[in-house]
Formats: sequence, C-alpha cells, structure tokens
Amino acid sequence: MRIARHHATAVLVADVASRLDMGLLPPASMLQEMKSAMRFNFINQLELKRILVTAVTALRSKGIESVLLKGFSLSRLYPNPNLRQFGDIDLYVGIDRFHEACTVLRSLPGGYNWGEEVDVGRHYNIEFGRFPLEVHRESADVTDSEEQAVYTEIERDGLIKYPQHVDFEGFDLVVPSKELSVFFTFFHAWHHFTTSGVGWRQISDVAMTLHAYLGSQRSSTTSTFDVAKLHKWITEMHLMEPWQVFGWLMVNCLGLPKEELPFYDDSCRRKAERLYTRVMAEGNFRRHSHFKLRKPTGRVQKKTHSFVGIFVDFFHLAHIFPKSAFRGLKTALKSGFSKNFQKK
Repeated sequence: MRIARHHATAVLVADVASRLDMGLLPPASMLQEMKSAMRFNFINQLELKRILVTAVTALRSKGIESVLLKGFSLSRLYPNPNLRQFGDIDLYVGIDRFHEACTVLRSLPGGYNWGEEVDVGRHYNIEFGRFPLEVHRESADVTDSEEQAVYTEIERDGLIKYPQHVDFEGFDLVVPSKELSVFFTFFHAWHHFTTSGVGWRQISDVAMTLHAYLGSQRSSTTSTFDVAKLHKWITEMHLMEPWQVFGWLMVNCLGLPKEELPFYDDSCRRKAERLYTRVMAEGNFRRHSHFKLRKPTGRVQKKTHSFVGIFVDFFHLAHIFPKSAFRGLKTALKSGFSKNFQKK
C-alpha cells in the first residue's frame, strides 16, 4: 500500500486486495484502510462529476464547446471508472475563446482564482473547494520549436477536427479522438518522467487506453483506429524509442497483449529494466534529484541553479534515453540563450 500510494494506484490495489480469498486477505486494519481509500475516492468523484457537468453546461450556454482531457476521460476506459484516482478536471477550450471561457467559469458558484488568466501558461486554474478546474488553451507544454509546430497539428487533428462524443452517465461529453487519446496519454506520461517523475498510474493509463481502443478493434471486423497516424505522430515527435521502452513495461509488467501495442520491440528489454528501476524509485511526482542546492535568492545564484539543473536533467535522462537527452539539452541551452538575448 505504501508503494501504491506513491504511484497513485492505492484504490486500484485496494479493490483487488479486498476481493482475495479469505486466507489471502490483508490484516483487518489494513483492509479497513483500503476500504476507506476506496470510499474517499468515490466521494471525490461524485463532487468532481457535479463540477464537470456544471462547467460544461455553462460553457455550452455561451456557445463554447470544451474537450475533456485526462481524469474522467481516462477513467471511463477502466473496467470500474471509480478505481482511477484523480483530483482535478482538465478542459481544453483552445486559444480563440480562452479568456471568455475563463470569465464564464470564474462566475460559477464556489469558484476561486488566484489571478488574471493572462499571467498563466497553457492553462488557468479555478478552484472549487479542494478541486482545481484547469482551463486549457493548449493541451501540453512543448519546448522544442520544431516539435511545437508538429504538436500544434496533432492537437488540431485530435481536439478540433476529429474529437469523440461519448455518453457520460447520460450526459454528452467531448473527448479527444482515439488516436490522440493514445498519443496524448503517453506524451503526458513521458512529460512526467522527464520533469517530476512518473508513476504506474500514468503507465497504466496508456495501457488501458490502448486496450480500450485497439483491443476492441481486434474483435471488430471494421478498423477504426488509425495506426499509421499514430506512427507518424510518434516519429515526428522523436518518441519512438521511449514509446517502445515504456511499451515493454506495459506488455511484460501490466499484461497488455502485444497485439494491442503498435511498434512493440522486445529488444529494448535492458532499457526497460532500467526504466522499471527508475519508476519504482521515483513514483508519481516523487522525483529524487541529486541536485541539492539551497533555494537560490540572488540573480547569479538563480542563473547557476538553472544552468546546472539543465545538466542534471540531461544525465538523469541519458542513462536510459541518450538520444532524447541530447535533444533536450540542445533545446534547453538554445532556449536559455535566446531568452537572455531577448532580455538584453
């Protein structure tokens, strides 16, 4: 349970443990703790559902259609949606009507914001009690300028041109296309790994998304998932090696059938084992950096902290993904120098 909590999968593990045979059940105290975690997550989801339906309805009243990302969008792909842990709502509204959408959602009862939306990056937070609602004008951060251009087209394809309408307990919701659901879920896990540490929840999300869309395709006579489009996106974003290494874990640790993982490569086992060690050590948002300096205060200290941090990130990534590490280092240095030049 300690490990499960670090990976945001405690409720999923608790559900399985509580259904074991009598002789294999956990001690009574732990079993009670597991049931409390499941109950708490269920109550959270009820409140999040209320906020979600209220927000989407308010936006539609102004002619703004939003696309649901992560959270509920992924939980519906699990056998029991109540077992997927999350604590916020992500709604993509795009750039054109972003400010109007923020104004509408700020006016909802109980909504609290920390400042003007012009001051934020890709999304703006509005808090309803302890539940944040993130209003996205962009679905993801992409620092490389070439990859940003590619991702903009990917985002337009899956969120604007070909989104899905799904039934959410009698309420119509819009979610990303099948191809973008798979790609974005993986890209989000990859972003966690390269920044704050990735847990098994994110990897499980990718596996469950693949199982939902490619598993159903295996039993269907008509092909509805565009594997060629997914291949194009992964290749253009320079993510094929990470995809295959993470994929090895999904197949060999989580039980995803090989047929449901496009571009599977068994030869990446050694890198996958290194990734497994890293995932188990870090967990969800548990990155343990060796870069331990006091919080910088002066201008020179901040610059030094940032510069050294770039190389710490490089070595952190290069142990498993050297190509991605060198590309990230090049982007980080280029971005840093260009910002300094613009300031001067």
